[in-house]
Amino acid sequence: MTFKRDIHIVWFKRDFRWHDHAPIRSALASGENVLFVALYEPSLWNEQPYDERHERFLWDSIRDLNEIAGKEVVYFLKVEALEFFKRCLDNFRVKAVYSHRETGIGKTFARDKDVARLLNAHDVSWNEWDYGGVKRGLKHRRNWLKDWYDYVDVAPLRTDISVVQALALPNPFESWQHSQSFEPHPYFQKGGASRGERVLYSFLTERIKRYAQSISKPLASRKGCSRISPHLAWGNLSIRQVWHMAEVVELAGSKRNQRAFVDRLRWQAHFIQKFESACSYEFHPINSAYTAIDASKIWDQQKFDAWKNGTTGVPLVDACMRCVAATGYLNFRMRAMVVSFYSQYLWLPWEAGARYLASTFTDFEPGIHYTQFQMQSGYTGVNTIRIYNPIKQSFDQDPKGEFIKQWLPELKGLPLPHLHEPWAIPPMMWEMEQWNIGAYPKHPIVDLSSARKHASDQLYGIKKTKASKLEAQLILEKLVNPRAKKS
Repeated sequence: MTFKRDIHIVWFKRDFRWHDHAPIRSALASGENVLFVALYEPSLWNEQPYDERHERFLWDSIRDLNEIAGKEVVYFLKVEALEFFKRCLDNFRVKAVYSHRETGIGKTFARDKDVARLLNAHDVSWNEWDYGGVKRGLKHRRNWLKDWYDYVDVAPLRTDISVVQALALPNPFESWQHSQSFEPHPYFQKGGASRGERVLYSFLTERIKRYAQSISKPLASRKGCSRISPHLAWGNLSIRQVWHMAEVVELAGSKRNQRAFVDRLRWQAHFIQKFESACSYEFHPINSAYTAIDASKIWDQQKFDAWKNGTTGVPLVDACMRCVAATGYLNFRMRAMVVSFYSQYLWLPWEAGARYLASTFTDFEPGIHYTQFQMQSGYTGVNTIRIYNPIKQSFDQDPKGEFIKQWLPELKGLPLPHLHEPWAIPPMMWEMEQWNIGAYPKHPIVDLSSARKHASDQLYGIKKTKASKLEAQLILEKLVNPRAKKS
C-alpha cells in the first residue's frame, strides 16, 4: 500500500518575494512539508494582455527566490492551475493551500473559482489573504483610507528563510517544469526581490532628488522616477516594505519629492481597490452611459496599426509607442497621452487599445491599467475629461526633441521646432532642405483640431446627461473615499 505524503502548498501569484508574505509565514508555521509553486498557465499567458516581457520578469523573480533560499525550492510549472491541483490531490495528501487574493483579470478570477470548487470537494482548506491593503467584498469606501494607513503602518513580516526546505516532486510533475531560458534584453527591467530592493534604495538615497522635475518627461523619467512599478505589480516588493523603507532610509532631495512619492503608494492601492470592487472595468465602461459612445466608434485597422507601430505622423505619440514596445516602460503622463490619442483623436473602441497597451507594460497591473485607461479615455463621468494636446506635450516635455530623435531616427535631420510638428514645415522648405524622413508620414493620420473638437463634443455631451450623472453618483458612493469629490 502506498502512503501519500502530507503537504501544504504555497501558490505564488503576484507576490514573488519571501518577506512580508503572510501565506508563506502561515504555511511554514505548520512545521510540515511545504511545496512552493508558481504556475505558467498557457490559457492565460498565450494571449493578451500578457507578453514575453511579463514571462521574463516572472522567470527572473523565481530565480531570485531560489537564489535567496540557496536552493531550488520554488517550482515554476507550465500547466493549467486546475490540472496542477488535481494531480497534487492524486499524488499527495494536501493539508492546505495558501495564497494572496489576486486582483487579476476575469480569467484569473474564473480560474480561482474553479480551483476553490475542486479544493472544497476534497475538503482542502484554501487560506487566502487580502493583498496590499486592498479588500475583497468591500461595499463602500467610508473607512478604507484609515484602514489602509493602519495596514501599511504595521511592520513588514520577516520570513526565516533558513527553515525553508526543498520538496522533491514526483515523476508525474517533471514534464511541467518550465525550462524556458531567455537571452539578455537591452531594455527590459529584470525581476526579483533583490533587484527591487536595490532599485528602491538607489531611488530613495539619490535619484529622488530629480523626481519632481523628471516625472512628466519621457526621457528624464527613466532615471528620475522610482522605477519600482514592475516590482510592485509582480510583488517583488510589497507596499508595506516600500512604505517602511521610505521611513527608515535617509532620504535625499526635498520634502516635496518625498511626499509626492509616498502619496503615489496610496494612489496605487486606491485604484486597485476600485478594480477589486468593480472588475467590470476590464470589459465595459464603468459609467454605462458611455457604452453608446464606444459602440458608435468604427473600428479602423489602419489607424490602430499606425498607433501601435508609431506611424501616426505625430512625433511624440509615435516615439512613445515605439519606446514602450521596445522597453516595457513609459512614464505616467505619456501613458495618459497615448491613451487619449487612441480613444479621443483616433476615436477607436477602447478595449482593443487597453489590451494592447497592457501587453507592452512590464508593470501591467490590472487594477491600475483598466481604471486609468477608462479615465484617460473620458468614460467615467466622474473625472475631468482631459484631451491631451500632443503638440503642447511635445514642446513642454521634450523641448529639445531628444526623446523623439532616439525613437524616431528618421526625423533626426529635422531642426527645432519643426521636429515637433513636421506638417507645419512649408513645402518650399522641404524642397530646399531636401530632408529625408523615409516612409514616416509628413502629416498626421487625422486632423488634430477637428478630431479634438469631435471628441470633446461627444464626451461632454454624454457627461451632461441625466443617465451619466446618476451613474457618476453611484460610482462616487461605491468607489471613492467620501472625503474626495473625485478620484
